[in-house]
Amino acid sequence: METGNRKIKRYIGIGLTALAMVAVFAAAAFAAGGGEEATKPMDWGWRILNSGIIIAVLVWVWIKFGKPALLGRIAKIEASLEEAGKAREEALAKLSAVEAKLRNKDAELKNILDVAKANGEKEKEMLVKEAEKMVADIAVSTKELIDAELVKAKEAIRREAALKAVELAEKMIRENVKKEDQTRMLREYLEKVGR
Repeated sequence: METGNRKIKRYIGIGLTALAMVAVFAAAAFAAGGGEEATKPMDWGWRILNSGIIIAVLVWVWIKFGKPALLGRIAKIEASLEEAGKAREEALAKLSAVEAKLRNKDAELKNILDVAKANGEKEKEMLVKEAEKMVADIAVSTKELIDAELVKAKEAIRREAALKAVELAEKMIRENVKKEDQTRMLREYLEKVGR
């Protein structure tokens, strides 16, 4: 790639060559214009001098104003190209960093999902075990409660049966025991107590 000064010299050379060609064609066109007046060598000299002055002024204007403008424009373009190259490199670096992060995020997401599934399975197993333990505890406490209630119910039935038996016995005794039987029972009881 050419450097900035070489490019400028090349452009100046191309510009001067173009000006020289324009001057030569202008002189040829002027000469072909028919002139009877142009037969003197002095006239040709003035015309060449005139063309030389015009060419010199054009070259001076080109060097004075065109060259700095061209150099400034070239410098701006080169700076823009450099900035664009740097921006492209930075963008590519950022893109590769983002792509790497995305690849890492995919792996991280997969790891997170795997961990979440594993934790979910562990939690499920723990909840099932807890539920089974609670069912077993409830079954044991329900059996104990039923047994306790059964004992209470049996006791209540025994008491009621005993009360009914006493009532029935009392009723039977009242109906069947007479005055003589009462006296005899009282005597037997006193004899037993007296011994």
